[in-house]
Amino acid sequence: MSSYHLNHVNIRATSLEETRDFYAEVLGLEDGFRPPFPNPGYWMYAGDMPVIHISPLEAGSLPRTNPDGMGKGLDHFAMWGSGLAEQLAVLEKHGVEYHKRLAGGGAVIQVFFLDPNGVQIELGFNPEAEGITRDTFDGEILE
Repeated sequence: MSSYHLNHVNIRATSLEETRDFYAEVLGLEDGFRPPFPNPGYWMYAGDMPVIHISPLEAGSLPRTNPDGMGKGLDHFAMWGSGLAEQLAVLEKHGVEYHKRLAGGGAVIQVFFLDPNGVQIELGFNPEAEGITRDTFDGEILE
């Protein structure tokens, strides 16, 4: 049987620079090496992995994500992290609206928001590692 791991997510953007800046400023990813493809774009790195690829959405081409953020086949992509309070402060600083909930019987804190292209992002956090319990959580609790 073959073995796989997720390598990257490609986002087709109407504004390459705005999208690059969003992932750098809001998620702390770094703009890094990208092979010399014929079209413009950026690769955004988490450590040594280029996890987000940004490519142009050309005029007249069909977007692969609906304007309401619900993808056609792909609803969202998720990243696991730490530092919930700091991340929420960054989202608020940049005026990014988000929804947070405690899910999975209290096993995960999920934070959902949209990038500038309407792509839905989920950040997951371990409640125990964040020092949060059902009693101290201040968002939606998904039963």
